[in-house]
Amino acid sequence: MRISSSMLIIIPILLLLPSALVVHGVEAARIPEHTCHKVIDSKRCDSQKCIQACSKEPNGLGECKQSICSCTYYCKNPPM
Repeated sequence: MRISSSMLIIIPILLLLPSALVVHGVEAARIPEHTCHKVIDSKRCDSQKCIQACSKEPNGLGECKQSICSCTYYCKNPPM
């Protein structure tokens, strides 16, 4: 099988294209004044369910602390 010179140019471009389209490790900066907290109380904190519940909020992050699911998320208006 013979490879033409145009194929030799196209193949490296095709190999680099997917990596150029992927965004790696981008996170938004959190403004402390706009961070809200929410507590989801249950008998037993399931880490997966906590993460899912908190992810419904904008930039929500959930973490189990003993039997309590603690959510931090972005709120437009700072809490008073």
